[in-house]
Amino acid sequence: MNSKLNQTNLIRIEPITLKQYPAAAKIMAYGFGHKFQKLFSVSTTDMAFVFEQLLLYSPHQTGSLRFVALENDVLVGTMALKWKGSEVIQKANNPRLNWWSMRSHIGCWKLLRIMAGIHLLKHEPEVGECYIEDITVDPHSQGKGVGRQLLAYAEQYMFQTAQLSYLSLHVARHNQKAVRMYERYHFRKQSSTNSLLTAMFLGENEWNYMTRRGDNNIETPHV
Repeated sequence: MNSKLNQTNLIRIEPITLKQYPAAAKIMAYGFGHKFQKLFSVSTTDMAFVFEQLLLYSPHQTGSLRFVALENDVLVGTMALKWKGSEVIQKANNPRLNWWSMRSHIGCWKLLRIMAGIHLLKHEPEVGECYIEDITVDPHSQGKGVGRQLLAYAEQYMFQTAQLSYLSLHVARHNQKAVRMYERYHFRKQSSTNSLLTAMFLGENEWNYMTRRGDNNIETPHV
């Protein structure tokens, strides 16, 4: 696979580095964490702290990568991809997840519910599947096409990785803006699920599972 994928002059996309964890966690708290904030009254700062701990101390999987989008070296978005990987590798010399510190920030009950909600969103990819775990964009950079460029990058990554043949993701059914964007990238709904548990923990009960097959003859929308 080519190490350099096509990118615009304005946005640079690359694998995340350790020093970028705090900024990525803050963006994740704005984008993904709002589901928890509405239900559990958790501040953005506390949610960012939780996400940073997860980035720092969660075991590394050989079948997953997180990328960041940079505009003039400022982190404006992040995306995680996951595929049928091999083993899980504990990061060397890293302490275990700091449950005590996270509990001190947001409280034991809120932390348990947040971790349960995150677990409910987990998906184990099949062979050949490149699963988009999340795409989040800084609120000040929304409307600039950053999300579309991250999505285009995921497509290129899938095309150029021999063992991967299609992209997939889950999206809340009511989020029609996101559904329409994915459809423009030739994602198609494969199934939908109703979950009382995600309704309880995330405020969302119906989810669409969408896939985009790796057909290089399909034209990718311009970003």
